[in-house]
Amino acid sequence: MTEGKQIDVAALIESQKANWFRVSIVVMACAIMFMEGYDIQVLAYAAPSIIKAWKINPAYFGPIFGFSLFGYMLGATVFSNLADRMGRKKIILSGVLVFGLFNLATAYVSSLNGLMILRFIAGLGLGASIPSTIALTVEYFPAKARATMIGVLFAGYTIGATLGSFIAADLIPKFGWQSVFYIGGFVPIALAAVLLFTLPESVRFLALAGNQSRQVAAILTRLRPDLVIEPDAQFLVREENRRGIPVTHLFTDGRAQMTVLLWFAYVTSLLGHYFLTSWLPTLLVGAGVSLRHSVIAGGLLQAGGGFGGLFLCWLLDKRGIVAVAVAFALAAPLIVLIASSTHVSDLLLLSLVFVTGACLIGGQTGLNGVSGTFYPTYIRSTGTGWAFGVGRIGSILGPVLGGVLISFHLPISTLFICAALPALCCAGATYLLGRVPAAEITAEQSPAVT
Repeated sequence: MTEGKQIDVAALIESQKANWFRVSIVVMACAIMFMEGYDIQVLAYAAPSIIKAWKINPAYFGPIFGFSLFGYMLGATVFSNLADRMGRKKIILSGVLVFGLFNLATAYVSSLNGLMILRFIAGLGLGASIPSTIALTVEYFPAKARATMIGVLFAGYTIGATLGSFIAADLIPKFGWQSVFYIGGFVPIALAAVLLFTLPESVRFLALAGNQSRQVAAILTRLRPDLVIEPDAQFLVREENRRGIPVTHLFTDGRAQMTVLLWFAYVTSLLGHYFLTSWLPTLLVGAGVSLRHSVIAGGLLQAGGGFGGLFLCWLLDKRGIVAVAVAFALAAPLIVLIASSTHVSDLLLLSLVFVTGACLIGGQTGLNGVSGTFYPTYIRSTGTGWAFGVGRIGSILGPVLGGVLISFHLPISTLFICAALPALCCAGATYLLGRVPAAEITAEQSPAVT
Protein backbone atom coordinates (compact mmCIF):
# COMPACT_ATOMS: atom_id res chain seq x y z
CA MET A 1 0.00 0.00 0.00
CA THR A 2 1.46 3.36 -1.06
CA GLU A 3 0.53 6.65 0.61
CA GLY A 4 0.82 9.97 -1.19
CA LYS A 5 1.85 13.44 -0.16
CA GLN A 6 -0.46 13.77 2.87
CA ILE A 7 -1.14 11.01 5.39
CA ASP A 8 -3.76 11.29 8.13
CA VAL A 9 -2.11 9.47 11.05
CA ALA A 10 -5.32 9.30 13.11
CA ALA A 11 -7.24 7.74 10.23
CA LEU A 12 -4.54 5.09 9.76
CA ILE A 13 -4.71 4.17 13.44
CA GLU A 14 -8.51 4.01 13.34
CA SER A 15 -8.47 1.62 10.38
CA GLN A 16 -5.53 -0.55 11.44
CA LYS A 17 -6.24 -3.96 12.97
CA ALA A 18 -4.33 -5.27 15.98
CA ASN A 19 -0.77 -6.44 15.27
CA TRP A 20 2.36 -7.35 17.20
CA PHE A 21 3.58 -3.75 17.31
CA ARG A 22 0.45 -2.66 19.14
CA VAL A 23 0.60 -5.70 21.40
CA SER A 24 4.21 -4.88 22.31
CA ILE A 25 3.18 -1.36 23.35
CA VAL A 26 0.47 -2.76 25.61
CA VAL A 27 2.90 -5.29 27.13
CA MET A 28 5.45 -2.56 27.89
CA ALA A 29 2.77 -0.27 29.31
CA CYS A 30 1.43 -3.10 31.49
CA ALA A 31 4.96 -3.75 32.77
CA ILE A 32 5.19 -0.09 33.79
CA MET A 33 1.78 -0.21 35.49
CA PHE A 34 2.68 -3.49 37.22
CA MET A 35 5.73 -1.91 38.85
CA GLU A 36 3.75 1.22 39.71
CA GLY A 37 1.09 -0.91 41.40
CA TYR A 38 3.83 -2.67 43.33
CA ASP A 39 5.52 0.59 44.29
CA ILE A 40 2.43 2.40 45.49
CA GLN A 41 1.73 -0.42 47.98
CA VAL A 42 5.28 -1.42 48.93
CA LEU A 43 5.50 0.91 51.94
CA ALA A 44 2.26 -0.50 53.36
CA TYR A 45 3.72 -4.02 53.14
CA ALA A 46 7.01 -2.97 54.77
CA ALA A 47 5.52 -0.68 57.43
CA PRO A 48 4.90 -3.30 60.16
CA SER A 49 8.49 -4.55 59.94
CA ILE A 50 9.93 -1.01 59.91
CA ILE A 51 7.82 -0.06 62.93
CA LYS A 52 9.06 -3.13 64.80
CA ALA A 53 12.71 -2.66 63.78
CA TRP A 54 12.79 1.06 64.62
CA LYS A 55 10.59 0.66 67.74
CA ILE A 56 8.33 3.57 66.80
CA ASN A 57 4.66 4.44 67.25
CA PRO A 58 2.58 3.29 64.24
CA ALA A 59 0.86 6.69 64.23
CA TYR A 60 4.12 8.23 62.97
CA PHE A 61 3.59 6.49 59.64
CA GLY A 62 0.48 8.57 58.85
CA PRO A 63 2.46 11.59 57.58
CA ILE A 64 4.74 9.32 55.55
CA PHE A 65 1.78 7.80 53.70
CA GLY A 66 0.36 11.30 53.25
CA PHE A 67 3.61 12.72 51.82
CA SER A 68 3.80 9.85 49.34
CA LEU A 69 0.30 10.65 48.07
CA PHE A 70 1.15 14.37 48.02
CA GLY A 71 4.17 13.63 45.86
CA TYR A 72 1.94 11.58 43.54
CA MET A 73 -0.48 14.51 43.31
CA LEU A 74 2.26 16.99 42.39
CA GLY A 75 3.87 14.60 39.92
CA ALA A 76 0.57 13.94 38.14
CA THR A 77 -0.33 17.62 37.80
CA VAL A 78 3.04 19.25 37.11
CA PHE A 79 4.75 16.67 34.90
CA SER A 80 1.67 15.80 32.83
CA ASN A 81 1.90 19.34 31.41
CA LEU A 82 5.48 18.64 30.36
CA ALA A 83 4.40 15.41 28.65
CA ASP A 84 2.13 17.42 26.35
CA ARG A 85 5.08 19.68 25.49
CA MET A 86 8.12 17.37 25.50
CA GLY A 87 6.55 14.02 24.67
CA ARG A 88 5.14 11.03 26.59
CA LYS A 89 8.22 8.82 26.43
CA LYS A 90 10.61 11.27 28.12
CA ILE A 91 8.28 11.75 31.09
CA ILE A 92 7.55 8.02 31.37
CA LEU A 93 11.24 7.11 31.42
CA SER A 94 12.06 9.91 33.87
CA GLY A 95 9.21 8.88 36.19
CA VAL A 96 10.11 5.17 36.15
CA LEU A 97 13.77 5.98 36.77
CA VAL A 98 12.93 8.36 39.64
CA PHE A 99 10.71 5.95 41.55
CA GLY A 100 13.21 3.15 40.91
CA LEU A 101 16.20 5.11 42.21
CA PHE A 102 14.39 6.43 45.27
CA ASN A 103 12.92 3.03 46.06
CA LEU A 104 16.46 1.71 46.05
CA ALA A 105 17.59 4.57 48.29
CA THR A 106 14.75 3.74 50.70
CA ALA A 107 16.42 0.41 51.47
CA TYR A 108 19.27 2.35 53.09
CA VAL A 109 17.22 4.91 55.03
CA SER A 110 17.47 4.96 58.83
CA SER A 111 15.17 7.79 59.97
CA LEU A 112 11.53 8.77 59.62
CA ASN A 113 12.40 12.14 58.08
CA GLY A 114 14.61 10.46 55.50
CA LEU A 115 11.89 7.93 54.72
CA MET A 116 9.32 10.72 54.31
CA ILE A 117 11.51 12.63 51.85
CA LEU A 118 12.34 9.56 49.78
CA ARG A 119 8.71 8.43 49.56
CA PHE A 120 7.67 11.95 48.53
CA ILE A 121 10.18 11.95 45.65
CA ALA A 122 9.22 8.40 44.64
CA GLY A 123 5.60 9.63 44.59
CA LEU A 124 6.62 12.38 42.16
CA GLY A 125 7.93 9.71 39.79
CA LEU A 126 4.78 7.64 40.07
CA GLY A 127 2.52 10.62 39.47
CA ALA A 128 4.54 11.65 36.44
CA SER A 129 4.63 8.26 34.71
CA ILE A 130 1.09 6.88 35.12
CA PRO A 131 -0.89 9.56 33.16
CA SER A 132 1.73 9.64 30.39
CA THR A 133 1.69 5.84 30.10
CA ILE A 134 -2.09 5.94 29.67
CA ALA A 135 -1.88 8.76 27.10
CA LEU A 136 0.79 7.05 25.00
CA THR A 137 -1.02 3.71 24.98
CA VAL A 138 -4.47 4.97 23.97
CA GLU A 139 -2.97 7.10 21.20
CA TYR A 140 -2.02 3.89 19.37
CA PHE A 141 -5.57 2.51 19.44
CA PRO A 142 -8.83 3.44 17.71
CA ALA A 143 -11.39 5.39 19.73
CA LYS A 144 -13.67 2.36 20.05
CA ALA A 145 -11.02 0.39 21.99
CA ARG A 146 -9.28 3.04 24.12
CA ALA A 147 -11.24 2.63 27.35
CA THR A 148 -10.78 -1.15 27.14
CA MET A 149 -7.02 -0.67 26.83
CA ILE A 150 -7.03 1.51 29.96
CA GLY A 151 -8.86 -1.30 31.74
CA VAL A 152 -6.10 -3.69 30.66
CA LEU A 153 -3.43 -1.30 31.96
CA PHE A 154 -5.08 -1.02 35.36
CA ALA A 155 -5.43 -4.79 35.50
CA GLY A 156 -1.62 -4.81 35.34
CA TYR A 157 -1.55 -2.20 38.09
CA THR A 158 -3.86 -4.31 40.30
CA ILE A 159 -1.78 -7.45 39.69
CA GLY A 160 1.36 -5.57 40.69
CA ALA A 161 -0.23 -4.35 43.92
CA THR A 162 -1.62 -7.81 44.71
CA LEU A 163 1.50 -9.84 43.90
CA GLY A 164 3.52 -7.36 45.91
CA SER A 165 1.82 -8.60 49.06
CA PHE A 166 2.88 -12.19 48.34
CA ILE A 167 6.43 -11.11 47.47
CA ALA A 168 6.64 -9.09 50.69
CA ALA A 169 5.21 -11.92 52.78
CA ASP A 170 7.89 -14.28 51.45
CA LEU A 171 10.92 -11.98 51.42
CA ILE A 172 10.57 -9.78 54.51
CA PRO A 173 10.75 -12.63 57.09
CA LYS A 174 13.83 -14.03 55.30
CA PHE A 175 15.75 -10.94 54.23
CA GLY A 176 14.22 -7.98 56.08
CA TRP A 177 12.03 -5.07 55.01
CA GLN A 178 14.81 -3.68 52.80
CA SER A 179 14.38 -6.56 50.35
CA VAL A 180 11.07 -5.29 48.95
CA PHE A 181 12.67 -1.91 48.20
CA TYR A 182 15.60 -3.57 46.43
CA ILE A 183 13.09 -5.22 44.09
CA GLY A 184 11.12 -1.97 43.80
CA GLY A 185 14.36 -0.22 42.84
CA PHE A 186 16.38 -2.53 40.61
CA VAL A 187 13.43 -3.77 38.50
CA PRO A 188 12.17 -0.30 37.46
CA ILE A 189 15.73 0.84 36.69
CA ALA A 190 16.22 -2.21 34.45
CA LEU A 191 12.79 -1.62 32.91
CA ALA A 192 13.67 2.00 32.12
CA ALA A 193 16.81 0.80 30.30
CA VAL A 194 14.74 -1.59 28.18
CA LEU A 195 12.05 1.03 27.46
CA LEU A 196 14.69 3.52 26.32
CA PHE A 197 15.36 1.33 23.26
CA THR A 198 11.97 -0.34 22.71
CA LEU A 199 9.13 2.03 23.69
CA PRO A 200 8.08 4.32 20.80
CA GLU A 201 6.95 7.89 21.30
CA SER A 202 3.27 8.58 20.65
CA VAL A 203 2.96 8.84 16.87
CA ARG A 204 -0.02 11.20 17.24
CA PHE A 205 2.07 13.53 19.42
CA LEU A 206 4.92 13.48 16.89
CA ALA A 207 2.55 14.18 13.99
CA LEU A 208 1.02 17.13 15.83
CA ALA A 209 4.51 18.48 16.59
CA GLY A 210 5.02 18.75 12.82
CA ASN A 211 8.81 18.49 12.79
CA GLN A 212 9.43 14.77 13.27
CA SER A 213 8.53 13.38 9.84
CA ARG A 214 11.32 10.80 9.72
CA GLN A 215 10.39 9.39 13.14
CA VAL A 216 6.66 9.36 12.27
CA ALA A 217 7.39 7.48 9.04
CA ALA A 218 9.51 4.89 10.87
CA ILE A 219 6.76 4.26 13.45
CA LEU A 220 3.98 4.07 10.85
CA THR A 221 5.87 1.42 8.87
CA ARG A 222 6.02 -0.68 12.06
CA LEU A 223 2.33 -0.05 12.68
CA ARG A 224 1.44 -0.77 9.04
CA PRO A 225 4.14 -3.05 7.54
CA ASP A 226 2.41 -2.90 4.13
CA LEU A 227 2.70 0.89 4.04
CA VAL A 228 5.08 2.51 1.52
CA ILE A 229 5.64 6.15 2.37
CA GLU A 230 7.05 8.62 -0.16
CA PRO A 231 10.12 10.60 1.00
CA ASP A 232 8.28 13.95 0.80
CA ALA A 233 5.09 12.75 2.54
CA GLN A 234 3.43 15.08 5.03
CA PHE A 235 1.78 13.77 8.21
CA LEU A 236 -1.27 15.28 9.84
CA VAL A 237 -3.77 14.60 12.60
CA ARG A 238 -7.25 16.00 12.05
CA GLU A 239 -7.86 17.38 15.51
CA GLU A 240 -7.33 20.68 17.27
CA ASN A 241 -3.86 21.71 18.40
CA ARG A 242 -3.61 24.90 20.45
CA ARG A 243 -0.57 26.68 21.80
CA GLY A 244 -0.14 27.99 25.34
CA ILE A 245 -0.17 26.48 28.82
CA PRO A 246 -1.82 23.03 28.46
CA VAL A 247 -3.79 23.13 31.74
CA THR A 248 -5.63 26.30 30.69
CA HIS A 249 -7.09 24.45 27.70
CA LEU A 250 -8.90 22.10 30.08
CA PHE A 251 -11.25 25.03 30.70
CA THR A 252 -11.60 26.45 27.19
CA ASP A 253 -13.68 25.50 24.14
CA GLY A 254 -16.61 24.32 26.25
CA ARG A 255 -14.50 21.97 28.41
CA ALA A 256 -14.77 23.85 31.75
CA GLN A 257 -17.95 22.12 32.94
CA MET A 258 -16.66 18.76 31.77
CA THR A 259 -13.36 19.20 33.61
CA VAL A 260 -14.96 20.36 36.88
CA LEU A 261 -17.42 17.44 36.87
CA LEU A 262 -14.62 14.98 36.10
CA TRP A 263 -12.49 16.30 38.97
CA PHE A 264 -15.45 16.19 41.37
CA ALA A 265 -16.15 12.60 40.31
CA TYR A 266 -12.50 11.67 40.92
CA VAL A 267 -12.40 13.26 44.39
CA THR A 268 -15.65 11.63 45.56
CA SER A 269 -14.77 8.26 44.02
CA LEU A 270 -11.35 8.10 45.66
CA LEU A 271 -12.72 9.46 48.95
CA GLY A 272 -15.19 6.55 49.15
CA HIS A 273 -12.62 4.11 47.79
CA TYR A 274 -9.94 4.91 50.39
CA PHE A 275 -12.47 5.28 53.21
CA LEU A 276 -13.67 1.73 52.59
CA THR A 277 -10.35 0.06 51.72
CA SER A 278 -8.58 1.63 54.70
CA TRP A 279 -11.17 0.77 57.33
CA LEU A 280 -13.15 -2.22 56.02
CA PRO A 281 -11.24 -4.92 57.99
CA THR A 282 -11.37 -2.81 61.16
CA LEU A 283 -15.10 -2.16 60.82
CA LEU A 284 -15.84 -5.83 60.13
CA VAL A 285 -13.83 -6.98 63.15
CA GLY A 286 -15.76 -4.44 65.25
CA ALA A 287 -18.99 -5.94 63.94
CA GLY A 288 -18.00 -9.41 65.16
CA VAL A 289 -16.53 -10.86 61.96
CA SER A 290 -13.41 -12.98 62.47
CA LEU A 291 -10.04 -11.39 61.73
CA ARG A 292 -9.36 -13.97 59.02
CA HIS A 293 -12.58 -13.24 57.15
CA SER A 294 -12.13 -9.50 57.64
CA VAL A 295 -8.70 -9.61 55.96
CA ILE A 296 -10.05 -11.83 53.17
CA ALA A 297 -12.83 -9.29 52.65
CA GLY A 298 -10.23 -6.57 52.08
CA GLY A 299 -8.56 -8.70 49.41
CA LEU A 300 -11.87 -9.54 47.73
CA LEU A 301 -12.76 -5.86 47.56
CA GLN A 302 -9.58 -5.28 45.49
CA ALA A 303 -10.10 -8.43 43.42
CA GLY A 304 -13.65 -7.37 42.59
CA GLY A 305 -12.26 -4.01 41.51
CA GLY A 306 -9.87 -5.69 39.09
CA PHE A 307 -12.61 -7.70 37.37
CA GLY A 308 -15.11 -4.85 37.50
CA GLY A 309 -12.63 -2.40 36.01
CA LEU A 310 -12.01 -4.53 32.93
CA PHE A 311 -15.73 -5.08 32.39
CA LEU A 312 -16.65 -1.43 32.91
CA CYS A 313 -13.97 -0.16 30.52
CA TRP A 314 -15.28 -2.57 27.89
CA LEU A 315 -18.82 -1.27 28.55
CA LEU A 316 -17.52 2.30 28.37
CA ASP A 317 -16.37 1.65 24.80
CA LYS A 318 -19.71 0.06 23.94
CA ARG A 319 -22.30 2.06 25.92
CA GLY A 320 -20.60 5.26 27.00
CA ILE A 321 -20.26 7.05 30.34
CA VAL A 322 -23.63 5.89 31.65
CA ALA A 323 -22.09 2.48 32.43
CA VAL A 324 -19.70 4.08 34.93
CA ALA A 325 -22.50 6.15 36.49
CA VAL A 326 -24.62 3.02 36.98
CA ALA A 327 -21.67 1.23 38.65
CA PHE A 328 -21.29 3.97 41.26
CA ALA A 329 -25.07 4.14 41.76
CA LEU A 330 -25.08 0.39 42.51
CA ALA A 331 -22.04 0.70 44.78
CA ALA A 332 -23.84 2.99 47.25
CA PRO A 333 -26.58 0.54 48.38
CA LEU A 334 -24.15 -2.38 48.24
CA ILE A 335 -21.84 -0.63 50.72
CA VAL A 336 -24.77 -0.04 53.07
CA LEU A 337 -25.79 -3.71 52.82
CA ILE A 338 -22.35 -4.87 53.98
CA ALA A 339 -23.20 -3.75 57.54
CA SER A 340 -26.36 -5.87 57.71
CA SER A 341 -24.73 -8.91 56.05
CA THR A 342 -22.24 -9.27 58.92
CA HIS A 343 -24.96 -10.99 60.96
CA VAL A 344 -26.20 -13.31 58.20
CA SER A 345 -23.37 -15.45 56.83
CA ASP A 346 -19.71 -15.14 55.94
CA LEU A 347 -20.35 -16.37 52.39
CA LEU A 348 -22.94 -13.66 51.80
CA LEU A 349 -20.64 -11.03 53.31
CA LEU A 350 -17.65 -11.99 51.16
CA SER A 351 -19.76 -12.23 48.00
CA LEU A 352 -21.26 -8.82 48.69
CA VAL A 353 -17.82 -7.29 49.28
CA PHE A 354 -16.56 -8.71 45.97
CA VAL A 355 -19.49 -7.21 44.03
CA THR A 356 -19.08 -3.92 45.89
CA GLY A 357 -15.44 -3.81 44.82
CA ALA A 358 -16.46 -4.48 41.21
CA CYS A 359 -18.75 -1.44 41.30
CA LEU A 360 -16.75 0.97 43.50
CA ILE A 361 -13.10 0.26 42.63
CA GLY A 362 -14.06 -0.94 39.16
CA GLY A 363 -15.94 2.33 38.75
CA GLN A 364 -12.72 4.20 39.53
CA THR A 365 -10.97 2.30 36.74
CA GLY A 366 -13.89 3.29 34.52
CA LEU A 367 -13.27 6.93 35.44
CA ASN A 368 -9.64 6.45 34.46
CA GLY A 369 -10.92 5.26 31.10
CA VAL A 370 -13.06 8.38 30.83
CA SER A 371 -10.21 10.79 31.61
CA GLY A 372 -7.90 9.00 29.18
CA THR A 373 -10.32 9.36 26.26
CA PHE A 374 -12.03 12.72 26.79
CA TYR A 375 -9.30 15.13 25.81
CA PRO A 376 -7.60 15.66 22.43
CA THR A 377 -3.99 14.59 21.91
CA TYR A 378 -2.40 17.97 22.63
CA ILE A 379 -3.80 18.02 26.22
CA ARG A 380 -4.51 14.33 26.85
CA SER A 381 -1.65 13.79 29.30
CA THR A 382 -2.46 17.06 31.07
CA GLY A 383 -6.16 16.19 31.36
CA THR A 384 -5.44 12.71 32.67
CA GLY A 385 -2.70 13.90 35.02
CA TRP A 386 -4.75 16.68 36.59
CA ALA A 387 -7.72 14.38 37.11
CA PHE A 388 -5.42 11.87 38.84
CA GLY A 389 -3.72 14.61 40.86
CA VAL A 390 -6.85 16.41 42.03
CA GLY A 391 -8.40 13.03 42.82
CA ARG A 392 -5.60 12.39 45.33
CA ILE A 393 -7.36 14.93 47.57
CA GLY A 394 -10.07 12.33 48.03
CA SER A 395 -7.58 9.53 48.66
CA ILE A 396 -5.93 11.61 51.38
CA LEU A 397 -9.21 12.69 52.99
CA GLY A 398 -10.88 9.26 52.86
CA PRO A 399 -8.84 7.47 55.56
CA VAL A 400 -8.75 10.62 57.73
CA LEU A 401 -12.51 11.11 57.53
CA GLY A 402 -13.06 7.43 58.34
CA GLY A 403 -10.85 7.69 61.40
CA VAL A 404 -12.68 10.80 62.65
CA LEU A 405 -16.11 9.18 62.23
CA ILE A 406 -14.94 6.00 63.98
CA SER A 407 -13.68 8.11 66.90
CA PHE A 408 -17.25 9.36 67.39
CA HIS A 409 -18.27 5.74 68.18
CA LEU A 410 -21.06 5.80 65.61
CA PRO A 411 -23.05 2.60 64.93
CA ILE A 412 -21.49 0.43 62.24
CA SER A 413 -24.57 0.88 60.02
CA THR A 414 -24.09 4.66 60.15
CA LEU A 415 -20.41 4.33 59.27
CA PHE A 416 -21.22 2.29 56.17
CA ILE A 417 -23.88 4.83 55.16
CA CYS A 418 -21.21 7.54 55.42
CA ALA A 419 -18.88 5.41 53.29
CA ALA A 420 -21.63 5.05 50.66
CA LEU A 421 -22.41 8.77 50.28
CA PRO A 422 -19.30 9.63 48.18
CA ALA A 423 -20.20 6.86 45.70
CA LEU A 424 -23.68 8.34 45.36
CA CYS A 425 -22.24 11.81 44.75
CA CYS A 426 -19.85 10.34 42.16
CA ALA A 427 -22.71 8.59 40.38
CA GLY A 428 -24.54 11.92 40.03
CA ALA A 429 -21.45 13.75 38.79
CA THR A 430 -20.63 11.00 36.28
CA TYR A 431 -24.21 10.97 34.97
CA LEU A 432 -24.12 14.76 34.48
CA LEU A 433 -20.70 14.43 32.86
CA GLY A 434 -22.18 12.20 30.19
CA ARG A 435 -24.74 14.89 29.35
CA VAL A 436 -22.19 17.66 28.77
CA PRO A 437 -21.86 18.14 24.97
CA ALA A 438 -18.08 18.67 25.14
CA ALA A 439 -17.71 15.33 26.97
CA GLU A 440 -19.05 13.21 24.13
CA ILE A 441 -16.42 10.68 23.10
CA THR A 442 -16.21 10.72 19.31
CA ALA A 443 -14.21 8.37 17.16
CA GLU A 444 -11.74 9.93 14.77
CA GLN A 445 -13.09 8.47 11.56
CA SER A 446 -11.79 10.95 8.99
CA PRO A 447 -10.20 9.19 6.00
CA ALA A 448 -6.56 9.56 5.11
CA VAL A 449 -5.96 12.28 2.54
CA THR A 450 -3.75 11.40 -0.37
